[in-house]
Amino acid sequence: MCTHEEMQPYLGHCRRKAHVRIQTMSDEEAGARCGFECRDMSFAELIVTCLRHVQHHTGQLNLLLRQHTDSAPRWVFRADDAKGPPS
Repeated sequence: MCTHEEMQPYLGHCRRKAHVRIQTMSDEEAGARCGFECRDMSFAELIVTCLRHVQHHTGQLNLLLRQHTDSAPRWVFRADDAKGPPS
């Protein structure tokens, strides 16, 4: 199990990697097949599907937290970029 302090650098790494990958993706790369035999979709569609999947599980987690602790984080519609863009 990782602590909050241990997870923060990894989260920053993942955010930077995703940011760069999406910003530098060409139209051809976005439209290319994702490569999974079980999914007939483009790479761009796969990204959106994964984002929706994460949102779904976030909703489930919040529901469970409210049911079991009567508390859950408030909705955050975007990351706190007050410190500037990912570096």
